[in-house]
Amino acid sequence: MGMGERGARQTAIALIVLGAAGCTGTLISEPPPGGDAGPGVILMDSGPPLPGVDAGPLPPGVDGGPPRADAGPPAPGVDAGPPRADAGPLDRCAAVTCMANASCDPATGMCVCQAGFVEMGGACVSLPPDDPAVRTQADVCAEWQAGHVQNASSHWNAGAGSCGAGTMPMAAIDDTLRRVNLFRWLAGMENVSYDGADHAGMQECAHIMSVNGMLSHDPPMSWSCWTSGGAAAAGRSNIAWGYGSPGAAIDGYMTDVGVMSLGHRRWILGQRLSSVEVGFSSGGPRPGQCLGVFSRGGTSTRAWTAYPNQGFAPMGMLMARGTVTWSFQANSFSLPSGTTAEVVRVSDGMNLPVTSYLTGGGGPPPSVGFTPSGWTPQAGQTYRVTIRGTSMGDITYETTLVDC
Repeated sequence: MGMGERGARQTAIALIVLGAAGCTGTLISEPPPGGDAGPGVILMDSGPPLPGVDAGPLPPGVDGGPPRADAGPPAPGVDAGPPRADAGPLDRCAAVTCMANASCDPATGMCVCQAGFVEMGGACVSLPPDDPAVRTQADVCAEWQAGHVQNASSHWNAGAGSCGAGTMPMAAIDDTLRRVNLFRWLAGMENVSYDGADHAGMQECAHIMSVNGMLSHDPPMSWSCWTSGGAAAAGRSNIAWGYGSPGAAIDGYMTDVGVMSLGHRRWILGQRLSSVEVGFSSGGPRPGQCLGVFSRGGTSTRAWTAYPNQGFAPMGMLMARGTVTWSFQANSFSLPSGTTAEVVRVSDGMNLPVTSYLTGGGGPPPSVGFTPSGWTPQAGQTYRVTIRGTSMGDITYETTLVDC
Protein backbone atom coordinates (compact mmCIF):
# COMPACT_ATOMS: atom_id res chain seq x y z
CA MET A 1 0.00 0.00 0.00
CA GLY A 2 1.22 3.54 -0.58
CA MET A 3 2.01 6.21 1.99
CA GLY A 4 -1.22 8.04 1.41
CA GLU A 5 -3.15 4.88 1.92
CA ARG A 6 -1.14 4.00 5.04
CA GLY A 7 -1.67 7.49 6.50
CA ALA A 8 -5.39 7.34 5.95
CA ARG A 9 -5.56 3.98 7.67
CA GLN A 10 -3.56 5.22 10.66
CA THR A 11 -5.94 8.15 10.94
CA ALA A 12 -8.94 5.82 10.93
CA ILE A 13 -7.37 3.66 13.63
CA ALA A 14 -6.70 6.71 15.77
CA LEU A 15 -10.33 7.75 15.51
CA ILE A 16 -11.51 4.30 16.55
CA VAL A 17 -9.16 4.30 19.53
CA LEU A 18 -10.28 7.72 20.62
CA GLY A 19 -13.87 6.67 20.29
CA ALA A 20 -13.25 3.59 22.42
CA ALA A 21 -11.47 5.62 25.06
CA GLY A 22 -14.09 8.36 25.18
CA CYS A 23 -16.73 8.66 27.96
CA THR A 24 -19.91 7.04 26.70
CA GLY A 25 -21.68 6.18 29.99
CA THR A 26 -23.31 8.21 32.83
CA LEU A 27 -21.83 9.83 35.90
CA ILE A 28 -23.93 9.99 39.08
CA SER A 29 -22.86 12.47 41.74
CA GLU A 30 -23.22 10.95 45.25
CA PRO A 31 -24.45 13.21 48.08
CA PRO A 32 -21.85 14.06 50.71
CA PRO A 33 -22.05 12.05 53.94
CA GLY A 34 -24.11 13.45 56.78
CA GLY A 35 -27.41 14.11 55.07
CA ASP A 36 -29.40 13.73 51.90
CA ALA A 37 -28.80 16.67 49.59
CA GLY A 38 -31.76 15.73 47.42
CA PRO A 39 -31.75 13.58 44.28
CA GLY A 40 -28.39 12.75 42.63
CA VAL A 41 -27.17 14.89 39.74
CA ILE A 42 -26.83 12.89 36.50
CA LEU A 43 -24.35 14.16 33.94
CA MET A 44 -24.55 12.68 30.45
CA ASP A 45 -21.93 13.26 27.74
CA SER A 46 -22.73 13.43 24.10
CA GLY A 47 -20.55 10.49 23.09
CA PRO A 48 -17.50 10.78 20.82
CA PRO A 49 -17.17 13.87 18.69
CA LEU A 50 -18.79 13.60 15.36
CA PRO A 51 -16.41 13.86 12.40
CA GLY A 52 -16.25 17.23 10.78
CA VAL A 53 -18.26 19.09 13.45
CA ASP A 54 -15.48 20.51 15.60
CA ALA A 55 -16.57 23.95 16.74
CA GLY A 56 -13.05 25.23 16.45
CA PRO A 57 -11.51 27.91 18.55
CA LEU A 58 -13.58 30.64 20.15
CA PRO A 59 -13.99 33.68 17.97
CA PRO A 60 -11.85 36.56 19.06
CA GLY A 61 -13.20 38.81 21.76
CA VAL A 62 -15.82 36.51 23.28
CA ASP A 63 -14.03 35.23 26.35
CA GLY A 64 -14.49 36.83 29.74
CA GLY A 65 -11.40 38.95 29.39
CA PRO A 66 -8.56 39.18 31.85
CA PRO A 67 -9.27 39.23 35.60
CA ARG A 68 -10.58 42.60 36.77
CA ALA A 69 -9.02 44.61 39.53
CA ASP A 70 -10.99 44.83 42.80
CA ALA A 71 -12.71 47.99 43.86
CA GLY A 72 -9.77 49.04 45.98
CA PRO A 73 -9.95 50.40 49.50
CA PRO A 74 -13.09 52.21 50.57
CA ALA A 75 -13.19 55.92 49.96
CA PRO A 76 -12.04 58.04 52.83
CA GLY A 77 -14.79 58.93 55.25
CA VAL A 78 -16.15 58.42 58.75
CA ASP A 79 -17.46 54.93 59.61
CA ALA A 80 -20.40 54.26 61.90
CA GLY A 81 -18.16 54.00 64.93
CA PRO A 82 -18.03 51.18 67.45
CA PRO A 83 -21.19 49.13 68.15
CA ARG A 84 -23.60 50.93 70.41
CA ALA A 85 -25.60 49.38 73.27
CA ASP A 86 -29.39 49.49 72.93
CA ALA A 87 -31.58 51.33 75.35
CA GLY A 88 -32.25 48.20 77.44
CA PRO A 89 -35.59 46.49 78.08
CA LEU A 90 -38.74 48.58 78.16
CA ASP A 91 -39.91 49.42 81.67
CA ARG A 92 -43.67 49.19 81.34
CA CYS A 93 -44.17 50.40 84.90
CA ALA A 94 -41.97 53.52 84.69
CA ALA A 95 -44.89 55.96 84.43
CA VAL A 96 -47.55 53.88 86.20
CA THR A 97 -48.97 54.88 89.57
CA CYS A 98 -51.13 52.26 91.29
CA MET A 99 -53.91 52.56 93.83
CA ALA A 100 -53.53 51.52 97.46
CA ASN A 101 -52.67 47.84 98.05
CA ALA A 102 -51.72 47.35 94.39
CA SER A 103 -48.47 47.16 92.43
CA CYS A 104 -47.55 47.33 88.75
CA ASP A 105 -47.08 44.07 86.86
CA PRO A 106 -43.93 44.52 84.70
CA ALA A 107 -45.18 42.00 82.14
CA THR A 108 -48.26 44.03 81.27
CA GLY A 109 -47.73 47.47 82.80
CA MET A 110 -51.05 47.09 84.65
CA CYS A 111 -51.80 47.59 88.34
CA VAL A 112 -52.77 44.40 90.18
CA CYS A 113 -53.85 43.93 93.75
CA GLN A 114 -51.30 42.56 96.16
CA ALA A 115 -51.68 39.21 97.92
CA GLY A 116 -54.65 39.23 100.27
CA PHE A 117 -56.61 41.75 98.18
CA VAL A 118 -58.94 41.54 95.20
CA GLU A 119 -59.96 44.28 92.78
CA MET A 120 -63.60 45.34 93.02
CA GLY A 121 -64.94 48.54 91.53
CA GLY A 122 -61.52 50.11 91.04
CA ALA A 123 -60.20 49.43 94.55
CA CYS A 124 -58.21 46.61 96.12
CA VAL A 125 -60.48 45.14 98.77
CA SER A 126 -59.12 43.04 101.65
CA LEU A 127 -60.00 39.36 101.48
CA PRO A 128 -61.56 37.48 104.40
CA PRO A 129 -59.17 34.98 106.07
CA ASP A 130 -61.03 31.97 104.64
CA ASP A 131 -61.06 33.21 101.05
CA PRO A 132 -59.84 30.67 98.45
CA ALA A 133 -57.15 33.10 97.32
CA VAL A 134 -55.24 32.87 100.61
CA ARG A 135 -55.03 29.05 100.78
CA THR A 136 -51.80 27.17 100.15
CA GLN A 137 -51.37 24.72 97.32
CA ALA A 138 -50.82 21.94 99.85
CA ASP A 139 -54.15 22.70 101.57
CA VAL A 140 -56.03 22.78 98.28
CA CYS A 141 -54.56 19.51 97.01
CA ALA A 142 -55.13 17.76 100.35
CA GLU A 143 -58.81 18.77 100.21
CA TRP A 144 -59.13 17.69 96.59
CA GLN A 145 -57.72 14.24 97.26
CA ALA A 146 -59.83 13.74 100.39
CA GLY A 147 -62.96 14.89 98.58
CA HIS A 148 -62.59 12.25 95.88
CA VAL A 149 -62.43 9.32 98.27
CA GLN A 150 -65.25 6.81 97.79
CA ASN A 151 -65.70 4.50 100.75
CA ALA A 152 -68.86 2.71 99.65
CA SER A 153 -68.37 -0.85 98.41
CA SER A 154 -71.76 -0.68 96.67
CA HIS A 155 -73.95 2.24 95.67
CA TRP A 156 -77.43 0.71 95.41
CA ASN A 157 -79.54 -1.82 97.23
CA ALA A 158 -82.01 -3.22 94.67
CA GLY A 159 -85.73 -3.12 95.37
CA ALA A 160 -88.41 -5.72 94.65
CA GLY A 161 -89.21 -6.39 91.00
CA SER A 162 -88.04 -4.49 87.94
CA CYS A 163 -89.59 -1.24 89.17
CA GLY A 164 -88.37 -1.48 92.74
CA ALA A 165 -86.38 1.72 93.25
CA GLY A 166 -84.38 0.30 96.16
CA THR A 167 -82.21 2.32 98.54
CA MET A 168 -78.67 3.67 98.85
CA PRO A 169 -76.15 2.54 101.47
CA MET A 170 -75.28 5.36 103.84
CA ALA A 171 -71.63 5.16 102.80
CA ALA A 172 -72.64 6.00 99.20
CA ILE A 173 -74.66 8.98 100.41
CA ASP A 174 -71.65 10.17 102.44
CA ASP A 175 -69.42 9.88 99.36
CA THR A 176 -71.85 12.06 97.42
CA LEU A 177 -72.17 14.69 100.14
CA ARG A 178 -68.38 14.83 100.54
CA ARG A 179 -67.99 15.54 96.83
CA VAL A 180 -70.60 18.33 96.90
CA ASN A 181 -68.90 19.99 99.85
CA LEU A 182 -65.48 19.69 98.20
CA PHE A 183 -66.59 21.93 95.34
CA ARG A 184 -68.34 24.33 97.68
CA TRP A 185 -65.19 24.59 99.83
CA LEU A 186 -63.08 25.34 96.76
CA ALA A 187 -65.44 28.20 95.89
CA GLY A 188 -65.40 29.53 99.45
CA MET A 189 -68.97 28.44 100.28
CA GLU A 190 -70.26 26.79 103.45
CA ASN A 191 -70.83 23.04 103.70
CA VAL A 192 -74.31 21.63 103.22
CA SER A 193 -75.96 18.69 105.00
CA TYR A 194 -77.89 15.64 103.81
CA ASP A 195 -81.70 15.69 103.81
CA GLY A 196 -83.13 12.15 103.78
CA ALA A 197 -86.75 13.04 104.45
CA ASP A 198 -87.84 11.95 100.95
CA HIS A 199 -85.23 9.37 100.13
CA ALA A 200 -87.92 7.14 98.61
CA GLY A 201 -88.90 9.86 96.12
CA MET A 202 -85.28 10.54 95.18
CA GLN A 203 -84.71 6.81 94.60
CA GLU A 204 -87.77 6.66 92.35
CA CYS A 205 -86.43 9.64 90.41
CA ALA A 206 -83.05 7.94 89.88
CA HIS A 207 -84.73 4.63 88.97
CA ILE A 208 -86.93 6.27 86.33
CA MET A 209 -83.86 7.78 84.65
CA SER A 210 -81.91 4.52 84.83
CA VAL A 211 -84.66 2.26 83.48
CA ASN A 212 -85.66 4.57 80.61
CA GLY A 213 -82.15 5.66 79.68
CA MET A 214 -83.31 9.25 79.32
CA LEU A 215 -83.38 12.42 81.41
CA SER A 216 -86.31 14.71 82.14
CA HIS A 217 -87.22 17.09 84.95
CA ASP A 218 -90.83 16.32 84.09
CA PRO A 219 -90.92 12.63 83.09
CA PRO A 220 -94.20 11.66 81.40
CA MET A 221 -96.48 9.02 82.85
CA SER A 222 -95.79 6.85 79.79
CA TRP A 223 -92.25 6.19 80.99
CA SER A 224 -91.53 2.80 82.52
CA CYS A 225 -91.63 2.64 86.33
CA TRP A 226 -93.11 6.17 86.52
CA THR A 227 -94.30 7.30 89.96
CA SER A 228 -95.69 10.63 91.08
CA GLY A 229 -93.07 10.79 93.85
CA GLY A 230 -90.23 10.18 91.40
CA ALA A 231 -91.57 12.79 88.96
CA ALA A 232 -91.87 15.37 91.73
CA ALA A 233 -88.29 14.67 92.88
CA ALA A 234 -87.03 15.07 89.30
CA GLY A 235 -88.52 18.57 89.24
CA ARG A 236 -86.35 19.73 92.13
CA SER A 237 -83.13 17.93 91.26
CA ASN A 238 -80.04 17.92 89.16
CA ILE A 239 -80.38 14.68 87.20
CA ALA A 240 -77.73 12.51 85.54
CA TRP A 241 -77.48 9.21 83.67
CA GLY A 242 -74.55 6.92 83.00
CA TYR A 243 -72.18 7.74 85.89
CA GLY A 244 -70.82 4.72 87.74
CA SER A 245 -71.34 6.17 91.20
CA PRO A 246 -73.40 8.95 92.77
CA GLY A 247 -70.20 10.82 93.70
CA ALA A 248 -68.86 10.72 90.14
CA ALA A 249 -72.06 12.39 88.95
CA ILE A 250 -71.14 15.46 91.02
CA ASP A 251 -68.02 15.94 88.88
CA GLY A 252 -70.29 15.81 85.83
CA TYR A 253 -72.60 18.45 87.26
CA MET A 254 -69.69 20.77 88.03
CA THR A 255 -67.96 20.54 84.64
CA ASP A 256 -71.37 20.95 82.95
CA VAL A 257 -69.93 20.31 79.48
CA GLY A 258 -72.48 21.13 76.79
CA VAL A 259 -74.86 22.85 79.24
CA MET A 260 -74.94 26.53 78.26
CA SER A 261 -76.94 27.54 81.34
CA LEU A 262 -74.36 25.96 83.69
CA GLY A 263 -77.42 25.28 85.79
CA HIS A 264 -76.11 22.20 87.62
CA ARG A 265 -72.97 24.05 88.72
CA ARG A 266 -74.91 27.18 89.67
CA TRP A 267 -77.32 25.22 91.88
CA ILE A 268 -74.53 23.38 93.71
CA LEU A 269 -72.63 26.64 94.37
CA GLY A 270 -75.76 28.61 95.26
CA GLN A 271 -75.40 30.78 98.37
CA ARG A 272 -78.84 29.78 99.70
CA LEU A 273 -78.29 26.02 99.40
CA SER A 274 -78.26 24.43 102.87
CA SER A 275 -78.89 20.70 102.25
CA VAL A 276 -79.12 18.19 99.42
CA GLU A 277 -81.15 15.06 98.73
CA VAL A 278 -79.60 12.06 97.00
CA GLY A 279 -80.95 9.20 94.91
CA PHE A 280 -79.12 6.55 92.86
CA SER A 281 -80.20 3.45 90.97
CA SER A 282 -78.50 0.85 88.80
CA GLY A 283 -81.75 -0.87 87.86
CA GLY A 284 -81.58 0.01 84.15
CA PRO A 285 -79.02 -0.19 81.34
CA ARG A 286 -76.95 2.48 83.08
CA PRO A 287 -77.14 4.15 86.48
CA GLY A 288 -79.32 7.17 87.15
CA GLN A 289 -78.67 9.85 89.79
CA CYS A 290 -80.82 12.62 91.25
CA LEU A 291 -79.52 15.40 93.51
CA GLY A 292 -82.14 17.55 95.25
CA VAL A 293 -80.96 21.20 95.31
CA PHE A 294 -84.04 23.20 96.28
CA SER A 295 -83.26 23.89 99.97
CA ARG A 296 -83.25 27.58 100.90
CA GLY A 297 -81.69 27.80 104.38
CA GLY A 298 -78.22 28.98 103.38
CA THR A 299 -76.99 32.42 104.48
CA SER A 300 -73.61 32.86 102.80
CA THR A 301 -72.18 36.37 102.75
CA ARG A 302 -69.85 35.75 99.81
CA ALA A 303 -70.38 38.37 97.12
CA TRP A 304 -69.28 36.06 94.29
CA THR A 305 -67.76 32.69 93.44
CA ALA A 306 -65.65 31.50 90.53
CA TYR A 307 -65.04 28.21 88.74
CA PRO A 308 -62.18 27.43 88.71
CA ASN A 309 -61.76 29.29 91.97
CA GLN A 310 -59.37 32.13 92.71
CA GLY A 311 -56.05 31.12 94.27
CA PHE A 312 -54.79 27.58 93.74
CA ALA A 313 -57.31 25.45 91.81
CA PRO A 314 -56.96 21.72 91.01
CA MET A 315 -56.47 20.96 87.35
CA GLY A 316 -59.01 18.17 87.82
CA MET A 317 -61.79 20.78 87.87
CA LEU A 318 -61.30 21.19 84.13
CA MET A 319 -60.81 17.54 83.16
CA ALA A 320 -63.79 16.31 81.18
CA ARG A 321 -64.79 15.00 77.77
CA GLY A 322 -64.96 18.36 76.08
CA THR A 323 -63.91 21.91 76.84
CA VAL A 324 -65.01 23.07 80.28
CA THR A 325 -66.53 26.56 80.47
CA TRP A 326 -65.22 28.79 83.26
CA SER A 327 -67.70 30.87 85.21
CA PHE A 328 -68.15 33.79 87.60
CA GLN A 329 -71.29 33.73 89.76
CA ALA A 330 -72.65 36.91 91.34
CA ASN A 331 -74.40 36.37 94.67
CA SER A 332 -75.10 39.89 95.93
CA PHE A 333 -75.02 42.16 92.87
CA SER A 334 -76.21 42.16 89.28
CA LEU A 335 -74.59 41.36 85.95
CA PRO A 336 -75.91 43.81 83.34
CA SER A 337 -76.28 42.77 79.72
CA GLY A 338 -72.85 44.15 78.77
CA THR A 339 -70.90 42.14 81.35
CA THR A 340 -68.01 40.21 79.80
CA ALA A 341 -64.96 38.21 80.90
CA GLU A 342 -61.31 38.63 79.92
CA VAL A 343 -58.39 36.27 80.64
CA VAL A 344 -54.66 37.11 80.69
CA ARG A 345 -51.87 34.57 81.15
CA VAL A 346 -49.70 36.13 83.83
CA SER A 347 -46.40 34.51 82.80
CA ASP A 348 -46.19 36.47 79.55
CA GLY A 349 -49.05 38.98 79.72
CA MET A 350 -50.79 37.28 76.77
CA ASN A 351 -54.49 38.11 76.31
CA LEU A 352 -56.24 34.77 75.79
CA PRO A 353 -59.43 34.77 73.69
CA VAL A 354 -62.62 33.50 75.32
CA THR A 355 -66.23 33.25 74.28
CA SER A 356 -68.18 34.87 77.12
CA TYR A 357 -71.92 35.06 77.69
CA LEU A 358 -74.42 35.72 80.46
CA THR A 359 -76.57 32.97 81.89
CA GLY A 360 -79.11 32.89 84.68
CA GLY A 361 -82.64 32.01 85.66
CA GLY A 362 -84.02 28.88 87.22
CA GLY A 363 -83.28 29.87 90.81
CA PRO A 364 -79.52 30.14 91.45
CA PRO A 365 -77.62 33.42 90.94
CA PRO A 366 -76.67 34.62 87.44
CA SER A 367 -73.25 33.91 85.98
CA VAL A 368 -70.85 34.92 83.28
CA GLY A 369 -69.72 31.84 81.38
CA PHE A 370 -66.49 32.07 79.40
CA THR A 371 -64.99 29.29 77.32
CA PRO A 372 -61.34 29.14 76.17
CA SER A 373 -61.11 29.73 72.43
CA GLY A 374 -58.04 28.28 70.71
CA TRP A 375 -56.00 27.63 73.87
CA THR A 376 -55.90 24.97 76.56
CA PRO A 377 -55.50 25.71 80.29
CA GLN A 378 -52.20 24.38 81.62
CA ALA A 379 -51.15 23.26 85.10
CA GLY A 380 -48.55 25.58 86.62
CA GLN A 381 -49.93 28.67 84.88
CA THR A 382 -51.61 31.61 86.60
CA TYR A 383 -54.52 33.27 84.81
CA ARG A 384 -55.80 36.76 85.61
CA VAL A 385 -59.55 37.00 85.08
CA THR A 386 -61.34 40.33 84.81
CA ILE A 387 -65.13 40.50 84.84
CA ARG A 388 -66.03 43.82 83.24
CA GLY A 389 -69.27 45.74 83.59
CA THR A 390 -70.84 44.33 86.77
CA SER A 391 -72.99 46.59 88.95
CA MET A 392 -70.02 46.63 91.36
CA GLY A 393 -67.60 47.70 88.62
CA ASP A 394 -64.81 45.56 87.22
CA ILE A 395 -63.69 42.60 89.35
CA THR A 396 -60.26 41.00 88.89
CA TYR A 397 -58.90 37.82 90.45
CA GLU A 398 -56.20 35.24 89.68
CA THR A 399 -56.36 31.47 89.55
CA THR A 400 -53.31 29.19 89.48
CA LEU A 401 -53.98 25.72 88.09
CA VAL A 402 -52.11 22.89 89.84
CA ASP A 403 -51.91 19.13 89.51
CA CYS A 404 -53.09 17.50 92.73
